[in-house]
Amino acid sequence: MLGTFTLALLLRLIFVFQWSGTPYAEAPLLDAKCYDDWAQAIASGEIFRSTAFYQSPLFPYILALIYRVFGHNLLVVGLFNALLGAGTAALLTSLTLTYFGRGAAIVTCLIAAFYRSFIFYTAPVMKEPLGLFLLALFLLLALRALHQNKTRDHFYSGALLGLGALVRSNVLLFMPVFLAFAYFKERRGIVRKSAVFIAGAMLFIAPATLHNYMASRDFVLINYLAGFNLYIGNSPTANGTNAYPPEVSTDPVQEEITTAWIARRETGRDLRPSEISAYWRGLALDFIETHPWKTITLLMTKTLAFWNTSEGFDSYDIPFIEKNFNTLLKGPLIPFWVVSFLAAFGAVAAGRARRYSAFVLVVFALVYMVSVLPFFVTDRYRLPVVLFLLPLAGAALPSLLALVRAKKWPQLIGACALALFFLFLGLRPDPNAVDMTAFNWGTLSAIYADEGRNAEALESLHKGLAIGPELMGFQPIIRGSYVYERLGNHDEAERLLKMAMTYYPQDGHAYYSYGRFKAARGDLQGALASFEKAIELTPVFDLSYYALARIYEQLNKRDQAIKALKRGLVINPHNTRLKKALEEFQKK
Repeated sequence: MLGTFTLALLLRLIFVFQWSGTPYAEAPLLDAKCYDDWAQAIASGEIFRSTAFYQSPLFPYILALIYRVFGHNLLVVGLFNALLGAGTAALLTSLTLTYFGRGAAIVTCLIAAFYRSFIFYTAPVMKEPLGLFLLALFLLLALRALHQNKTRDHFYSGALLGLGALVRSNVLLFMPVFLAFAYFKERRGIVRKSAVFIAGAMLFIAPATLHNYMASRDFVLINYLAGFNLYIGNSPTANGTNAYPPEVSTDPVQEEITTAWIARRETGRDLRPSEISAYWRGLALDFIETHPWKTITLLMTKTLAFWNTSEGFDSYDIPFIEKNFNTLLKGPLIPFWVVSFLAAFGAVAAGRARRYSAFVLVVFALVYMVSVLPFFVTDRYRLPVVLFLLPLAGAALPSLLALVRAKKWPQLIGACALALFFLFLGLRPDPNAVDMTAFNWGTLSAIYADEGRNAEALESLHKGLAIGPELMGFQPIIRGSYVYERLGNHDEAERLLKMAMTYYPQDGHAYYSYGRFKAARGDLQGALASFEKAIELTPVFDLSYYALARIYEQLNKRDQAIKALKRGLVINPHNTRLKKALEEFQKK
């Protein structure tokens, strides 16, 4: 296993250092930025949240520990993820060697080391390497528990499942599946061993549950975003991927605030976190009930997307990064279709002595798919299923040779037929694929703008604008206006802000930026009007209230400033910026 670990680690380290030379390295996006900000807050002393966990908590706390030891160094995070990724490859190789033989283990080693998405998610500040490592270790221990029926293995596998659930809570669906396997495999002492397994899981889940109760006086097992995620996958705007409803930002922090505010607004009362999740879950279930054919269509779309080799966009666009930056992604890495094709063959072709292990892996893979399909499918959400497929994929070639030698033609034909079916699913053109090129150029433009790289920011901005401003998102256009403002070109800065308001008339961020522009030019009345419009369109954006209060301060209207801040705190009562500003104004 040392060879597997070394090879996988070398590839991941190469990519991590290549990533450090890209503009993305010091500018985490969306979920990555949320984890990074949360971890920095924890490292600075904010150990507990003021409300229940919205996202899975384990990765940010481990990240905070890294920051406490090494400082805020994102390269160190990449190195940590590289170690986890190499460990995952070694665990899968060990599992394959134990249950499918040496030849299969060699193939699994190579696929795990060179699998494209495994390598990519090493570098960003993402929880995937941690979740995959914990789930791979759970799988190894769970299979050992099923084969050897030792109490300690039941406890360890439960503990690893509990830890894994703190990274991705849908893996809890494996709990009843494992217990069912254990019951039918060996019924002697099953009650005690099941209790030990559950106790192992709850040992690590309980601290999160306790935190949530103490913070919100509410029972939230791990986090409370499941309801909204279900709505993303089952709503009038759903398309099978992460198609957010237009009124909710894809930024995780804004998402939490907005979903809570909408739920409170529509119900007319304050809601606990579990009730917020229940509100969105209720909307999703209502949609499923009233639109059965659309739901079936969405389910079919998500199933096809789950097995398609396309790397569905989520935070980062892997094909765009491959095309525009010199990294390992340009090399001959292994895509998803190779894994699913080989795994389908190996699942059928596995020898008699190995069929139980193959069956367990197949069931786990299907259960994981079932845990994703009610929500939505992206490459990142699908990634854990590869853990269950890789040992089967490794077994494909040795099983093929064994079937040919034994002349078991019916089994060979069945294995080939299933493999070809999954090959078709994998390589079938994705009818729902969306060209994200303009959005990606916009993202790069915003990163460059924040780093003060004006020329590169404007070059990327205009590449995106040439494709279509309506495809970029409002943030790059706004950041572009900031660049022109820094360069002293106020006319072009204003033109871009007006473009953002034209193409994104329902979003308040552009109006906030226009208000800031007006205030800088001395037009305080124009700034007031823009900030009020921003609040009307996007009530959860705290800077609009803060800026409004500052304008009232300049106009010597202290009472109006206090009212503006209180309006913001009604929407987001936990906002630190607004609380501090309100205290400041009330002391004057």
